[in-house]
Amino acid sequence: MAVDHTAQIAAMEAALAQGVMSVSYEGKSASYRSFKEMIQVIAYLKRQQAKANGQGRAVAGVAGFSNGYRTRGSGYGGY
Repeated sequence: MAVDHTAQIAAMEAALAQGVMSVSYEGKSASYRSFKEMIQVIAYLKRQQAKANGQGRAVAGVAGFSNGYRTRGSGYGGY
């Protein structure tokens, strides 16, 4: 059985929007050291929620191509 993080994510996002580093949800409470830590935990919980819902992690790639010539300087072909 998958754990539902929806309430925790909502509470953390609301606290972050208000500038508060303490969160209470479903009778539980937690305090965080920084907003960066809160953002990292929110991202982690969203990934866990996506896994529980059967959604994969988005993957993006960048393709690079070369024509085999190296140019110098900025401009058209190093002119």
